[in-house]
Amino acid sequence: MRRSTWLPSVVLGLGLLTGCSGGGPYCDAVGDGEDVLKSFGRQTSAAYADYADVTRDVAKTAPADVKEQWQAVAKATRAVVAAHRKADIRIQDMKDEEKVNALSREDLERIQAANEAFNDTASQRKELAQHMHDECGTDLSDE
Repeated sequence: MRRSTWLPSVVLGLGLLTGCSGGGPYCDAVGDGEDVLKSFGRQTSAAYADYADVTRDVAKTAPADVKEQWQAVAKATRAVVAAHRKADIRIQDMKDEEKVNALSREDLERIQAANEAFNDTASQRKELAQHMHDECGTDLSDE
């Protein structure tokens, strides 16, 4: 009898240690940021700032096999936010031709470089979405 209760305890304990299937600090961080991760795509300074914060927080607890990807996404997102702040223009105002024309060449180049670096993380973001789904059961697809 004693043996039968011991085995399930070991199996459950191993599941918790691996951080798979929705457990552990990584999945907790993903869960805490799920709404921001799901709603990302809005072209606003607030959305990018929130996404930068969440990706930074998730990167802190990410497993070694995806930690660098999370860090790259967080860094690229922060760079977009910083470039717009330095230029004193909100992301959503980039559609306003008058405001964009008022920017210096240096500001425009900084914003463009930051956006290109962020766009270069597209494949990483896709892989991370799959990883979150596989490891934490988090589905970021549109419902």
